[in-house]
Amino acid sequence: MSISKFARVAFVVVLIAMIMQLGQTQSAQAATNSQVVSKQITAAQQAAALKFWTHDAIANAKPLPMLVATSAEAPAAVQDSAVGAASSSPAGMSAAGADAVAQKGYAADWAAVGGDTFSLTDDMASGGSQIYTSYYANWYTFNWKIYPHIWVGRLSFSTTGGTSYCSGTAISNNHFVTAAHCVYDTTNNVWYSNWAFTPAYRNGSAPYGTFAATSCTILTAWQNLAGGFSIAGWTKYDVAVCGVGSNSLGQTLNSAVGWAGRQWNYGYDRNFHNMGYPWQNTSLGALGYPGKYLRLCTAESFTYTTDTMGMGCNFGPGISGGPWMIGYAPGFVQGAVNSVNSGLFVGQNNLYGIRFTDNNIVLVCNAQGC
Repeated sequence: MSISKFARVAFVVVLIAMIMQLGQTQSAQAATNSQVVSKQITAAQQAAALKFWTHDAIANAKPLPMLVATSAEAPAAVQDSAVGAASSSPAGMSAAGADAVAQKGYAADWAAVGGDTFSLTDDMASGGSQIYTSYYANWYTFNWKIYPHIWVGRLSFSTTGGTSYCSGTAISNNHFVTAAHCVYDTTNNVWYSNWAFTPAYRNGSAPYGTFAATSCTILTAWQNLAGGFSIAGWTKYDVAVCGVGSNSLGQTLNSAVGWAGRQWNYGYDRNFHNMGYPWQNTSLGALGYPGKYLRLCTAESFTYTTDTMGMGCNFGPGISGGPWMIGYAPGFVQGAVNSVNSGLFVGQNNLYGIRFTDNNIVLVCNAQGC
C-alpha cells in the first residue's frame, strides 16, 4: 500500500470515528435535553407583555390557585436518586449606581411611604410541622428596597381564564426561579403566557420596573403529569426558571437588583425563610392586605417524601413559586434559594416544596444558562 493510499484510508477511519463520536455526543445531549422542555417568547410578545402589565394590571391580577390537597396522604419512604455533593452558587449585588437610575426613572414608585402601625406578626413559634413565625417583610419602607427583599417579586401572567400571579426570585444571568405550576398548566396541557416579573413589588409600587420573560424551562416530568394533584407525587417536579429582558429604563434584572444564590443536594431538614405575596391563608381564607406586601415565614423544615420537604407556614395562594431561602439576613448580600412553594393541605399550616438537586434545579438552570 502506498503512503498516500495509506493516508487516505487512515483519514477515512478517523473521519468515521469522529462522526460516530459526534453522533454519540448528540445522542447524549438529546437524552439530557429530553429531561427539560422550554418555551421561547418572541420579541414582539415580550414588548406586548411590558405594555400590558401596567401598575393597575399587576395590582388587579388574582393569585393562581395553589396546588392543594384536601385530605392527608400516606407518602412513600424517601428513595433518593443519585446526586452529587452539596453545592451552591453565590448571591450578587446590583450594578453600581443602579438605584439612582431606578429612582429617577420610577420616581413615583420610589416616593411611596408606609406602613401603618399594627402587629406585624401573624403567629409565633418554632420547630417542625405547623410550627413557624410569620410576618410582613417589607411593610415598612426601611425594609423595602434592601437585600434580599429586592430579589423577590410578583410574577404576573395570562391564563386561559384571564390574568393571574405567583411569586418568584431573581437569580443569576438575568433569570428568575418560580414554580412550574406558575408556568405550565397540566390540566389543559398548555403553557401560560405573557409572563412579567416585578422585583421588590410593594402595595402597587414597582421601584425597579418590570421585566418580560424571554423563555421559560420546566422539567419534562412536570409536563407529563396528569390526573389529580398529589403533594407526594407532584411537588418533586414543581420548579421553573425563566430568562428575562430589560426593564423600560434598559436595565437588566441583575444590574437593577442583583440576584439570590442557589443551593442543591443539601439535606431535607434545615432552617428556612419562606417569602412571597400570599393572598389567602392555608385554609383558603382571606388575608389582610392580600398580595400587596412581601410576607415571610421562618421555620425548620421536615422530610415529607422523596425530594419533597415541608415547613410550617400559614400562607396560601399567591405565595406559589416564592423562595425557601437559606442564609436570610436583611440588608446583606447573602441568601440562597433551596426550594420554591408548591402546594398545601387545606387547613394545615404547612407549605410543601421541592428539594433542589442535580435532577431538577440544575437541569433547568443548565438549559437556561443561569
